[in-house]
Amino acid sequence: MVVNFNILKGNVSWNATVHQLNSDILLRHVLMKGNVANVNIEFSYCEKTCEGDIINEENQLIGNFSITH
Repeated sequence: MVVNFNILKGNVSWNATVHQLNSDILLRHVLMKGNVANVNIEFSYCEKTCEGDIINEENQLIGNFSITH
């Protein structure tokens, strides 16, 4: 499956192929390519829409992601 990432600050976007979807894998990709300053990041995901949000420690939306198969 392919995860399409979008970080709002700087309008940074990229795609990554993953074999398993979990928060550790998402966090690793966001920290490597997302140019975020803090590691305290949470992810929400809706299986119905295959879309999710990336939230910082202040509960602010900093980006989003979607899954394509």
